[in-house]
Amino acid sequence: MIRPLKFFLLLLIFTAYACKQEALKDYLPEATGPLSEVLIVADQSLLDSEVGDRLRSYLQTRQLGLGVDEPTLDLRPLQPSLFRGAIMRNRNVVVIDFDTLSRSHIKRNLYAEPQHIAVIKGRTEVELIQNIDLIGVQMLDSFRTSDLKVAQQRFKRSLYTEPRLKKLMSIDLTMPSIYRPGVFNKDFIWIDRPIENGTMNLVIYPLDNDRFSNRERFLEDIIAVRDSVGEANIPGPDIPDTKTFQITERIFRPYVFSAEVGGFNAAEVRGIWEISGYPMAGPFVSYIVNDTINQRKLVVEGFLFAPNQEKRNYLFELEAIIKTLKIYPEN
Repeated sequence: MIRPLKFFLLLLIFTAYACKQEALKDYLPEATGPLSEVLIVADQSLLDSEVGDRLRSYLQTRQLGLGVDEPTLDLRPLQPSLFRGAIMRNRNVVVIDFDTLSRSHIKRNLYAEPQHIAVIKGRTEVELIQNIDLIGVQMLDSFRTSDLKVAQQRFKRSLYTEPRLKKLMSIDLTMPSIYRPGVFNKDFIWIDRPIENGTMNLVIYPLDNDRFSNRERFLEDIIAVRDSVGEANIPGPDIPDTKTFQITERIFRPYVFSAEVGGFNAAEVRGIWEISGYPMAGPFVSYIVNDTINQRKLVVEGFLFAPNQEKRNYLFELEAIIKTLKIYPEN
C-alpha cells in the first residue's frame, strides 16, 4: 500500500506544479501609460517623413467640438533600440519599420493587458504609408476604446453610488466618488465635480419617444431642446436685471454622429455651450439614447467649464461615464 500511496502523492505534486507553471505562463502584467497617449516606436527619420505625417493624420486629428485645437491622441516617439523592459508594457503602441514583408495588423495583449500594438511594416515609404491607410481608422478606434474601458475600470476604485438614478430615471452610471449630487427630480438630474477654476457636469433628462422624428430638422430640434432645457434648469451667474442661462453656441453648429450607448442606438452631439447674457462658454458631448425598454428618448450630456485649460481629457472622462449607462424597466 505504501508504493501506490507515494505514487499518488507524487502525481498530485506534479499536477499542482504544472498548473502553477501554466498560470504563470498565461499571466500578463497590467498595461501602463497615460490615457489618450500612444507610444510610437520608429526611427526619427521615418517620423519626420511623409510616413510620420500620414500616421499623425489618423491619430492626431483635431478633437471636434472642443472650441480649441487639441489632438485626439498624444504621440510619444521612441527609438526602436529603447523599446525593451518595462516600457514594452505600454497600453497603446505603434511599431513602424522597414521589412522584407509588407503588412499591417494590431496585436492584443502581447506584453501586458490590456494592450494594443499596431505593427506596420513595408519595404518602402510608399508601402508603409499604404499600410497606415489600411489600419489607420482601426488603430484610432482600438486605442480610444481601450482607453475608455481603462478609465471606466479606474472609476471603480472609488465609486460614487447614487440610488436616486434608478429610482427617478431607471438608470445607473459608473462614476468616481469625486462627483457630487446637484439637482435630482424625475424630469432632470444634475451631477457635477469641481476642477481647477471650473466644473465638470453631467445632466440627464427624458424626452417623448417621438421627439426628433423629423430628420430634416434633426439638428435644429436638438438645439431647440438644449436651449429650452438650459433656460429651465441650468442658470448662469446672477446678473442684476438679466436672466442668464445655458444655450447652444450660435456660430459653430454642433457635430452629430451615430453612436451606441449601453447597447442602445444613440446620436452623439458635440459642440459648444454658452451663457445667454454673460461671457461664459465651454464644450459639451451629448448622447440622445433611443431607450426601447421604456419607450422614450433619454438625453445624457456632459459639459464642462474650464477656462484657460486643455479640455480634451476632461470631456473624455465625461464620455467614459456616459458610456457606462445601464437602463432598467420603469417601475
